[in-house]
Amino acid sequence: MNRAGILGAAFGATALLGLGWALRRPKEDDLFQRIEGSTVIPIITPVIEISTAEYVLSRMEHMPLGDVTVVLHTEGGCVTSCVMIADALRKFTRSTAVVPYMALSGGTLIALNAKKLLMGRNAALSAVDPLIFGQRARHIPEEHEDGIFPLAQEYDSAVSGFLRETLLARLRTTDRTALARAMEVFMGMKAPHAWPIKIPELQQLGLPAQAAAPEWARFVDMYRHRLTPR
Repeated sequence: MNRAGILGAAFGATALLGLGWALRRPKEDDLFQRIEGSTVIPIITPVIEISTAEYVLSRMEHMPLGDVTVVLHTEGGCVTSCVMIADALRKFTRSTAVVPYMALSGGTLIALNAKKLLMGRNAALSAVDPLIFGQRARHIPEEHEDGIFPLAQEYDSAVSGFLRETLLARLRTTDRTALARAMEVFMGMKAPHAWPIKIPELQQLGLPAQAAAPEWARFVDMYRHRLTPR
């Protein structure tokens, strides 16, 4: 079977439209222009900002609510932006999140809201609990000098609630113990915020994750190269 056949079997024709062209002639083809006409949406950025959400939501708004593939490579970012993208992703019938290397913090929240998750062999997710000024929201004391304790409580409660909805949909179980265990991991109750969560741990939690083909890592590599000034 040739490369197109292998990719078609692995991801389906829709994702192949977004990936196959990117690997054939990377020097001649206009990568960004061709992405716009596909069902693949790259979220390949160190920080997910409002401008990132604007781009992703505008792409999703003009797509049928069928197939969509988000390719994630990020450390996370603005909570509002990540929640808006994750919520929009929920509406698609067939959604895939591909994480060749890492989708941390808010990137994890987005990835968990796809119906299918593909990860590279060394890829990682992380906890999603919110940070305020670099501090975990739940660690901010009530007597904080900037008076941000109420805000921290609001963010922690909101993210926790959104995560619970996400996990209930992904786990598809009424087992309270399974839900509590997953909430503990993804709220980072026993590990640092960015501590890596790999495929075996996801599977132990009951969250199915499959291996991503190496072509997705090449896609991210090429996309990042195009973004890097020469």
